[in-house]
Amino acid sequence: MPTNRLHVEPLRAVHAPLLFPVLADPRIYLYVPDDVHPTVDSLANRFARLERGAPVESEEVWLNWVLQRVDTSAYIGTLQATVTPDSHAYIGYVLGPPAWGQGFATEACAWLVAELQLRFALAEILATVDVRNLGSIRVLERLGFRSMGTEPAELRGQATTDYRYRLACGSPAGTPSKVANQPRA
Repeated sequence: MPTNRLHVEPLRAVHAPLLFPVLADPRIYLYVPDDVHPTVDSLANRFARLERGAPVESEEVWLNWVLQRVDTSAYIGTLQATVTPDSHAYIGYVLGPPAWGQGFATEACAWLVAELQLRFALAEILATVDVRNLGSIRVLERLGFRSMGTEPAELRGQATTDYRYRLACGSPAGTPSKVANQPRA
C-alpha cells in the first residue's frame, strides 16, 4: 500500500530489528506516553501484542502499520489506529527524527485517514497531542483536524496538557479547517 514516497505495510514482530534503531532515539518520546524499548526483543514483544489485535471483549479494532521510504527502503516509523464500536477512530504515529520536517508524517497520516474512511463507517477521527509538540500539531492542522480544546494529561508522572483534535468523517484529509485560537506553548 504505497503513498508517493512511502510503502505502508501491516506491522509484524519481524519488523522490530528493522525499526529498533529508529525507535531507540529518546527525542521521539519527549511528548509521547511511551518509552524507548531497551532491546530488540522488548520491541518485538510489543509488536507481537499489537499484531494479535485488540482483546475480543474490547470490541475495538487495532490497526498498526510500518512506514518504509520508497527511495531508500529505510524504515522510518509506525502508524496506529484504534476503531471503537461507537464509530470513532483514534490515530497516532511515530517517526524517527531523521524523517522529521520532510512531510512524511503528513503524507502517512493522510493515507491513514483515507484508509480508515474507506474501511469503516466512522463518525469522526480523533487525536490528542501534547501542547508542546508543535510538529504534530501542524500535521493534524494540515490534514484538516479541528481543535476541540485542551484536556489535562500526565506524562511520566508530570502534569501536562494535551490538545484534542477532531476530523469529521466525510472531510478528506488535507482539507484546511479553521482552528480555534489556542495559545501555543
